[in-house]
Amino acid sequence: MIRMLHKNEKRWSYWEAWYDEKDRLYTVHYGQVGEIGDHYAIVAEQIEGKPTHVLQNWAEEMKEKGYAELAKEDWQKLVVSFPHLSEADVEMRYAIEALLDECLGRTGNGHSDGGDDSRDELAVICCVIDMEKAIAAVQEAMSAARLHDGLVIWRLQDDGTRVSLYPSAC
Repeated sequence: MIRMLHKNEKRWSYWEAWYDEKDRLYTVHYGQVGEIGDHYAIVAEQIEGKPTHVLQNWAEEMKEKGYAELAKEDWQKLVVSFPHLSEADVEMRYAIEALLDECLGRTGNGHSDGGDDSRDELAVICCVIDMEKAIAAVQEAMSAARLHDGLVIWRLQDDGTRVSLYPSAC
């Protein structure tokens, strides 16, 4: 997958593309960060060249339009956590990771980056672009999935400390 961003006057635009070898399909997803984007698919037989070359050529075209790939250190870390109740919570963590991948991915605002259930909590780490929009999307997704009880959202600092974002610290 190639994910690129362009900062215009007030907002980020995203463009991402990937190749699904099983379906032999290229998918392009684009829009404004934090909003559900548009996408289209192209059957591989309609494009000449190896998938890695095709994707790289598209990325070069997007660079000419002002898009750039984000470096790993440019992503902000968001932690979504719940009290850890039982061994069954491990399976729940995987479901939450998938849910967060979906809610952040469809808005071009990031992805789940794994989790941890070894402490007294179930935690999923996400890499996001726009923290404020990510918090709103996570709250909405967790509420729709009826997973808002006990929800805590943190910003993970570079030194590993956490800053509480939701519920708001008094």
